[in-house]
Amino acid sequence: MVSRSRCRACACVVAGVLGLACGASREPATTGAASIGSGALETTAAADDTTVAATGSEASSDSTAAASDAGGDATDAGSDGGDSTTGSEPLPPMVTQQFLIGYNEAWFGAAFGTDLTTDFDPAYVESLFDGIVADGGHLVRVWLMPVPQGVTLAETVPQSQGVSDALLDNLDEVLHQARRRGLWVYLTLLDANTITNLGGELQPLHDWGVRVLTGTQGEREAFIVHVLTPVLDVVDAHQDNVFGFDIVNEIEAAIQRGVYADPVAGPREFIAAMATAVHDHSPWLRVTSTAGWGGAQYDITNGLFSGLGLDFYDLHVYSDDGVFAGATAMCQRVAQDGVPIYLGEFGQSTEMLDDQLQFDATASFLNNAKALCFSGAFAWRYDSAENWWSFVRPDGSRRPAVQIMQVFGAQP
Repeated sequence: MVSRSRCRACACVVAGVLGLACGASREPATTGAASIGSGALETTAAADDTTVAATGSEASSDSTAAASDAGGDATDAGSDGGDSTTGSEPLPPMVTQQFLIGYNEAWFGAAFGTDLTTDFDPAYVESLFDGIVADGGHLVRVWLMPVPQGVTLAETVPQSQGVSDALLDNLDEVLHQARRRGLWVYLTLLDANTITNLGGELQPLHDWGVRVLTGTQGEREAFIVHVLTPVLDVVDAHQDNVFGFDIVNEIEAAIQRGVYADPVAGPREFIAAMATAVHDHSPWLRVTSTAGWGGAQYDITNGLFSGLGLDFYDLHVYSDDGVFAGATAMCQRVAQDGVPIYLGEFGQSTEMLDDQLQFDATASFLNNAKALCFSGAFAWRYDSAENWWSFVRPDGSRRPAVQIMQVFGAQP
């Protein structure tokens, strides 16, 4: 088990009191190996339960952008997305590939915690979505409230009192601009890494988040009524291109940092209650709660997320060789539970800017995911805000790993 810290934003400037510090730890476990050579991408079954070896074209200094193929068989992501219009504007059909390719863009640029409020930049969003589509992406994953941006907090508990018009309007614009491009949007509501990592002068925000996670002092109920409900009202207007709704990013952060007295019953109660609230308001909306940190595949295998009303599972893995242990048992559990699973975050584990390393890891992850039980894979992350994980350089040029994303994105 290798410890790894990820800077949550190189410029963690959060409006008002939210001067957020970078750094939330994760612990990906990796095993196995992957190789890369010359020639076309291939997949071959591996002898153990981890996977498949990847071969791909040698990494070059530049990448040629190519639009992904919007054809193929139907996917079970979201509702049917046929041709439609907004006013007089014709809209493209939604992508229907069997294996979805996506990019994480959890927050736009460096505006962690303010990207949908005080630092919202619609021109940046449009340019970024154009790039994602050209670079093989069928989907973009966006976080809403890693910190309570746009949330009105009272001085007394329960504090959750409302959500700003700015956040709701900007969320509506993000979903609209994605739909104009035939791009699925995967929304994440909360982030357990950030909530549990806040301290010092930000301790009150930590305490607020923990009350939401644990359902104490009426905070969760107030959050559902005054914050979640208005957000879902906006989401309901975009049923044709919202892929799904992640209740909380990586609940394991809360488990491992001692938020729950019972590390199994506690998080399960939270996830089930929130899934019920979302489904009660928006029955059409597919709900999940993502699994991360080291060994999260075993949490899925052992049933942490089973029987909670989730519509799909989402695993996050970081590894230089693009493989992980326990895949066979996890896939058996997924089949038993009768839900699809997505590789919701993936990337290299070494914090080093290395084009060949990223290329190799990306090729291996995508080959492995498609050969296993995954219905799609979403890379961390697209823009240049996080150095070694980024697929786009600060000057706007593409890193070689984009070629692999384009190849998979063009497959039916």
